[in-house]
Amino acid sequence: MVEDKVITLGPNKLPNLAQYICTTLKGRKKLSHIERNDPPRDDPKFEAWDDEDSLIMTWLWNCMTSEIS
Repeated sequence: MVEDKVITLGPNKLPNLAQYICTTLKGRKKLSHIERNDPPRDDPKFEAWDDEDSLIMTWLWNCMTSEIS
């Protein structure tokens, strides 16, 4: 089981932000959400992908301070 790790990122940690996000999403097999590899809207898989994308955006917003989100 993968344990979630909470790290709050603020303006002073921006250089680490991209690396942290990419590593986390790659480990969860969700990297396509930030690499713009979304399926076409008419693809049957799009709805599930879009639902996951909303979840990932929430993860990202919740790990940032309001100044950078």
